Amino acid sequence: MAQDEPQLRRELEDLRKRVEELERNRPADEGSREAPAGELTPFWKREPTDQPAPLRGVYDKPFLASLWRRAFIGGYTELEYHSFEDGTLGIAEGFRMRRTNLFLYADIFDRVSFGSEIEFETEFEDPPSSGIEVAVEMAFVDWKLFEEFKIRGGAILVPLGRINVNHDGPVRELTDRPLVSTFVIPTTLTEAGIGAYGSFALGSSLSLSYEAYAVNGFALLDESGVLAVDVSEKEQLLREGRQSLGGDINGGVASTGRIAIQLPARMELGGSWHVGTYDERGDNFLTILAVDGAYVRDVGPIKLGLEGEAAVADFERDATARTAGVPDRFWGFYVQGSIGGMPAFLRETLPVAFGDEGAIFQVVFRWDWVDLDGDEGEALEPGITFRPVSDTIFKLSYRLSQKSIGLRGVPGTTHFDDEGIIFSLSSYF
Repeated sequence: MAQDEPQLRRELEDLRKRVEELERNRPADEGSREAPAGELTPFWKREPTDQPAPLRGVYDKPFLASLWRRAFIGGYTELEYHSFEDGTLGIAEGFRMRRTNLFLYADIFDRVSFGSEIEFETEFEDPPSSGIEVAVEMAFVDWKLFEEFKIRGGAILVPLGRINVNHDGPVRELTDRPLVSTFVIPTTLTEAGIGAYGSFALGSSLSLSYEAYAVNGFALLDESGVLAVDVSEKEQLLREGRQSLGGDINGGVASTGRIAIQLPARMELGGSWHVGTYDERGDNFLTILAVDGAYVRDVGPIKLGLEGEAAVADFERDATARTAGVPDRFWGFYVQGSIGGMPAFLRETLPVAFGDEGAIFQVVFRWDWVDLDGDEGEALEPGITFRPVSDTIFKLSYRLSQKSIGLRGVPGTTHFDDEGIIFSLSSYF
């Protein structure tokens, strides 16, 4: 054996040199984010994500291209059609190029990364216009110390519920966001702050994740006792009370976060909170609590999905807040189920339309309910979706309004303006 050692060492050295040369000369892998320095990755080599849509987070995005091995760009776009107009929900009648969002991510160092999303959204005005609102939906720096502990700071998508961090058009099966995720949790909710997040393994199949941040909080009531909205439009209070990223209404610091248990690629259950003062004097607290869940499963060629979210917002009210008209409580929930697949005869007879990987039809149904301090809203929405590929979706649904927000105190109301046909096309790029 001693006589063979020099020969073995020479063979191992030759093998090492061959591997290094192959690594230097190999082309970028299929699906890899890496590309030769200074070049864009072709669209057919972009990296797919295997995480089911209801379970995705801020990093589960399909990116179009990589730049200089460290920067990644992409985005998504949405075209919508509504057969009705609803000012309460900010819905315009007819076709609307709703939004185009751009992602820019970068690996600064092995353990430091940057993530951002810039939104270009068409404003809803009466009469309609082509005004564009530009907003930073997130822009943060992550410092990974351990898988169980990572620091994040910047403009953070608040982990209040699941929809707020998982609101991209291509991942949702219905066009409009749920009522509870619009008025009780004012999605999209972005706040400046800093905190930590991470995950722990719980045995071989379960994991626990957490996020916890210190942020500015809401701005609902100024020092002179004036609400952020007109008293007649209190359903918009939390949406209008989202602060800018440039500062706080008072010296208090709000706390927000989420804890979730996950079964990888199958199920997630989460609970979240947002607690902080909402008035300029810092005398009254707003507490928002939410629970959410999502479950996906493949049964042969059939895909099943179930998801939902419930939230309650409690407003502490002193004499000034009561006089100003601050409400007592908002709460609501949604439940959504889906079933889908691709019939084999469609793949076989028209593969150019239905034969691509990820092509699927789905039937979906959602039940929405909110109670905004006595102003109730309820909607039933059946729909059908088609994905020619996993990152592009056509959606068609019909909203049936059982109760309409804004009609409190209007006796005998039987006609609702917020129901009708909804269509949209959304795609990552």
